[in-house]
Amino acid sequence: MKKLRQTVAILLAMSVLSLMAQPRGVNHDANRIELNGDDWSQVVKLLNDASKGGKFNIVHIGDSHVQPGIISNVVRESLQERYGNGGRGLVCPLALAKTNAPSDYEMKSTHAVAAASKLLSRSKPAGMGMTGVAVKFAGGATTLKLHTKQPGYQFNRVTLYHSAGEEFRVSSNGETLEGMTLSPTATEYALHDLADTASLHLEGRGALYGARLLNDQGGVVVDCIGNNGATYSSYLRIDGFARQLKDIDPQLVIISLGTNEAYGSYAALESNIDRLVSSISKECPNAKFLLTTPMETHKKGPRGYGIQPAIASVRDIIVSYGKSRHIAVWDFYTVAGGNGAAARWLATKHMSNDHLHLLVKGYQLMGELLSDALLKAFEAKW
Repeated sequence: MKKLRQTVAILLAMSVLSLMAQPRGVNHDANRIELNGDDWSQVVKLLNDASKGGKFNIVHIGDSHVQPGIISNVVRESLQERYGNGGRGLVCPLALAKTNAPSDYEMKSTHAVAAASKLLSRSKPAGMGMTGVAVKFAGGATTLKLHTKQPGYQFNRVTLYHSAGEEFRVSSNGETLEGMTLSPTATEYALHDLADTASLHLEGRGALYGARLLNDQGGVVVDCIGNNGATYSSYLRIDGFARQLKDIDPQLVIISLGTNEAYGSYAALESNIDRLVSSISKECPNAKFLLTTPMETHKKGPRGYGIQPAIASVRDIIVSYGKSRHIAVWDFYTVAGGNGAAARWLATKHMSNDHLHLLVKGYQLMGELLSDALLKAFEAKW
């Protein structure tokens, strides 16, 4: 009995510490997904089917808040614990293109990168694909090392995403791997065994956009496409973006954009949201959408930092668009604490000193809140 009381006391203390560690004003009561009249019953059915052997694919599209993969990693782990682990999903040559990459995987090349493209770069010598990053290798060949660092993400299926019609000749341990063409920009290869590391020798002068790492079991797969500085219009400028997303066959597309519009121009934001959603919906007609709003941030002025008022306007446009088009919205602006949230997240070191980005524990908290909202929506009584 004494040991039981001690255990309960420890758990209560941990719970209190967890709550204390969060910024004041986090609105847990508002932490829900507003479906805005959309019907997610099919989503729930497909999720339950996935737990019995299928795949449920979620694509999370965003900007610098999404590129590090922290939010998506938390969502991935949370949903896979409930519905099954379908694999790590998309990994991108971000580090090879010399930009920040998620820390839970490695993508290394034995040969130098001859050309690299990033979504917001003016020059794109390696072209551009759906991931917003592309690389070409010197001499048209390299050995690509793919490694998942977290336990539980062994893979035996690799899909390479590449420039149209330029699939690579792929070998492993001296054995040529026969690829299955999924589309002009996607080719899948089967490995002999499950492993957390694969070394693939690639020959070909095409550009590599990324790889998708899967296993043969059912469950959820969360694919992350994040690019520093991205806006809705940035993804609209990728030729064939929605068509390439079709190769992933997403059942749910989460779009977390809007921050960069607030620091530039957001006059065409509603139109750009509609154009991006419509283009993806045309290619992936069975996909549901979830739009998220950015939280309050600050901008630097002559007298220091002050609230960036345009963020609230961007939030209102996204919420209004979701309501008018019957598309689900997760209002992170309100969940994070609404007005004054930036100062409170800064005070608890959840937000960076740039007053714009979050620190690791801030993105982890955002991922936990989004996971909680998703699970509540998935487990609602339909």
